[in-house]
Amino acid sequence: MGLFSKLINYMTGGSAEVKVEIQNANLSSQFPVSVSAKIHDHDLQCEKIYILIRCTEKKKEVFKPVDGENLTDNEKIVQEMDNWESEVLYENEIQVAPKCLLKNGVKYNWPLHVDLTNQSIPTVHGKNHKVIWEVQGAIDVAGNDPDSGWVEFDVKV
Repeated sequence: MGLFSKLINYMTGGSAEVKVEIQNANLSSQFPVSVSAKIHDHDLQCEKIYILIRCTEKKKEVFKPVDGENLTDNEKIVQEMDNWESEVLYENEIQVAPKCLLKNGVKYNWPLHVDLTNQSIPTVHGKNHKVIWEVQGAIDVAGNDPDSGWVEFDVKV
């Protein structure tokens, strides 16, 4: 592998493919989560393996014209577009594994259990209101951390 490729992976987090899977997420008991990684190109010295979990509430702004307000067709179209306000209700980082050396070409798997029993908000998919849970698995390395990207999952009561 060339120096340029190593530099690109350092900057983009492309030195590993990270995936995260969640099964039966709920607010009443612990549930299994699995973080896996396939290391590419060279060994990786990492500070930790971790997941980020967040819950975001999204509310759609509904436009209601004032009585007697005359809008052009273009103004009506602009007002009808989706406009969502969002607020993070819960966010947490959970360490999955401590500092370690990850070998090139090896696929790793770290199982864990997550406890959201202190939270009280399940997933909601309404027309004008949503509560969305997301998880991201990542490897803390020098440069940009390789990660799974945000993965949505449903949390039941």
